Amino acid sequence: MKLSFIIPVYGQIELTRACLDSLRATVRDYEYEIIIVNDGCTGETLEQLKELETENITIVHNDRNRGYAFSNNAGAHHATGEILFLLNNDLELLPNWLDPMVNAFRRKANAGIVGNIQLDFKTGEIDHSGYLIDWDASLKHKQTENKSWKGTPEYSKFHAITGACCAIKRTVYLENGGLDEAYTNGCEDIDLCFRLLKKGHRVYVANQSIVKHHVSATRKEAGLNEEKNFRHLQRRWKDDILRFAAYSWPNHYLTLIRYAPNTFNSAFLKEALVRWLPLKKSPAPTAIRLAANKLAANERHWKSLLDGLTDDEIKETDHTRKILKLNDIFTIEGFTGIDHDSAGYWIREKAFLRLPDASFIESFTLSGTLLEADPAYSEESGELGLKIVINDLETRIYQPLKNGPINIHLNNLPKLAGKENHIEISLIGTQLTDLYAYLGRVLKNKSYIPQSYKALLATYKDKRINKRLKIQKLRLNNEDVLDTEKDPSSPHVFDFIRRYGNLGINLVGWYQAQLGIGESVRLAAKALKASSLKSSFVPLKVNCLASQNDSSMLAELTSENPYPINIFHIDPAQCGDIDHHHGEDFRKDRYNIAYWAWELPEFPDAWLKYFKYFDEIWTPSDFVRDAIALKSPIPVLTMPHPIQFPKPDKNWRSRLELPKDKFLFSFIYDLNSYQERKNPLATIKAFKLAFSGTEYEDKVGLVIKTQSVENNREQFELLKEALTGIKNYYIIDQTLSREAVYGLMRATDAYVSLHRSEGFGLTVAESMYLGKPVLSTDWSATTEFVKGHNGCPIRCKLIELEKNYGPYLKGQIWADPDSKHAAEMMGRLYKDKKYYSYISYNAAKSIRQQFAPKRIAQLYEKRIKAISLW
Repeated sequence: MKLSFIIPVYGQIELTRACLDSLRATVRDYEYEIIIVNDGCTGETLEQLKELETENITIVHNDRNRGYAFSNNAGAHHATGEILFLLNNDLELLPNWLDPMVNAFRRKANAGIVGNIQLDFKTGEIDHSGYLIDWDASLKHKQTENKSWKGTPEYSKFHAITGACCAIKRTVYLENGGLDEAYTNGCEDIDLCFRLLKKGHRVYVANQSIVKHHVSATRKEAGLNEEKNFRHLQRRWKDDILRFAAYSWPNHYLTLIRYAPNTFNSAFLKEALVRWLPLKKSPAPTAIRLAANKLAANERHWKSLLDGLTDDEIKETDHTRKILKLNDIFTIEGFTGIDHDSAGYWIREKAFLRLPDASFIESFTLSGTLLEADPAYSEESGELGLKIVINDLETRIYQPLKNGPINIHLNNLPKLAGKENHIEISLIGTQLTDLYAYLGRVLKNKSYIPQSYKALLATYKDKRINKRLKIQKLRLNNEDVLDTEKDPSSPHVFDFIRRYGNLGINLVGWYQAQLGIGESVRLAAKALKASSLKSSFVPLKVNCLASQNDSSMLAELTSENPYPINIFHIDPAQCGDIDHHHGEDFRKDRYNIAYWAWELPEFPDAWLKYFKYFDEIWTPSDFVRDAIALKSPIPVLTMPHPIQFPKPDKNWRSRLELPKDKFLFSFIYDLNSYQERKNPLATIKAFKLAFSGTEYEDKVGLVIKTQSVENNREQFELLKEALTGIKNYYIIDQTLSREAVYGLMRATDAYVSLHRSEGFGLTVAESMYLGKPVLSTDWSATTEFVKGHNGCPIRCKLIELEKNYGPYLKGQIWADPDSKHAAEMMGRLYKDKKYYSYISYNAAKSIRQQFAPKRIAQLYEKRIKAISLW
């Protein structure tokens, strides 16, 4: 029998000489050849290698450094022996090491590859005695003797052995493709072992074959290459790794409960025992789940380490495969409210924490306090404990708990791959008092129960013993989830919920439309950008007649709605068209919110049918909220517009061809918004009363900016007719960009809106933001921010509509502003500079505080947090 010894070399020439000396001294009577593979050595090392070449030593040269697998494969193709020995060049081969390995192929008919015992050259301790896939799917490098109850066997079976010193028949090696060169100096040997096992061969360690290994000479710190190798190995052999791990689990679990009895689980014990005895040969279901979860955790680790993804990016990537419903995201339940006298939640019976299937529970911390029992209440006395169950795979019992601070921290928790991860927390020691409390509830009205018994049972209804344990903080994966000390009224930490639930908003609207509802969705986007919420800006496909020339957000728009919440900025009457244009799946499995504006106190009955498309309604003002809420079957909340934009420069008067020497009042409206409601005629009347025919007539002017003239020609002619008699009036009848609209507001001195009703009053608020005094009808939504100290609220009386104006029907109520009062205030603003400055300063200050994007963003966050916790 001829043996071929293959020794790859890259440097380490002195170790190579020592290895060859020990090989020659121990090979004895075997016919053999030595193939040294020069893996790219040059210079002096190359010359020294050439000196080693003799009759039975062949040097094979790689053109460059090609690595462990390529070098061994190159040597195997040059070999002529029946058995190949793959040897590292840092081995010292001890006497009698060879025969046990050669004999394995004679004595074990199914022997595929044979390894041996390797000692650390420096310490003399066992460095390698085989590889096993452990219960948690990790590769276990065994470093102890291979013994059984019968003693040390001649050969031991393993899942794999190291390629540092192993033997394999040359035909078997070549037929199976040798070492896989996709690996980079790691895991090639394990991969080969797995391939041989798959073909029915066995992997053995010859326990009587012992060599020494200069471990530190060639072994390096685990680096990215090693991580890449393990990922390649796991992806290729996932099913086999699961199976190997499952067969290792029974021993692990039986050992675990011996030394950690608080992990006992009767179902797991049964699964382990029947396979340890062995009464069953199939892998335990629990073992398969544990191993699968470990592999999934490995993949997540590699996404971070090798692919450079952050934890949030990994979660978002996983979430996009499945749109999470709100009730599928992170949830916490079973913790009962904080008492007035002691901050902290208590557990009535059981509490639960759940993470969506794109997340893992890596660690868990519970902090709190166990209060002393009050001797005045016997029902408080007794020992308490906690039972914590992680993913139904691991149980920890803490009993008894001591009075005082409690801090329980769990690491390396079993994970569930592709499923919800969860923790169950239950009290121990309250079973009897819980029973008494239950009996007290069900028997309190039973006449046949003695009153004394009822009174006794009633003392347990408050669960005083349960309340002794106060839960003050919970942490998952080293992040706060619940903190009752920081914010007792809202202890759930929103940042955790938001990130782990992929919590975000799909904001849908006419982003390019140059009309109020278009600006509404653009402002909502501004609020979302100021928040911590993720967002997707989706163009509304429902037909819109307005000009679509606003491109300010064009680059940010997408057709995707990946988050669990949709918010639609849309008029109620068009809501029935959403599914037709976007498809039913767009709203399916989402929490759907409509953002509606309405300008009158009564919401039309004709629109009640549109509530069915949504889960709740948002409105820009309390005025709109009150009108809709009276008829709504779902929640209605106020979410105002944020008001913030760059202050325009001072050149807009000249750009808009407005006079530089006049005090200008302005009003902006869209004819499509119904001239009767916007009521510019009242503004014109007030201006005439204030200035026409007076000494100030030449010093003031009125600017009316409108649009949508073609569709409202008759109303536009009425407007122009009403302006007759005003000496200095200026009409801008074209659509302006938002920048130009803000420029117009900046260019004029005061803003007038004698509207009959407003759902918010955006131009009023925007003018105030720029420090412009406003005159506004003292009714409807503008009253929520126009007050006597920051504006000029104009008196009005409420009147009934005498006929229909679009959606505003006969019999409804709106305001009739007092033009005479408005004229008085116009005159005061023009004449009283001190009053003007006072109003101007307060206008800007109040709007910047009340409608700051960050403040509105916080309203969004609070509401979304509440929704997510339902």
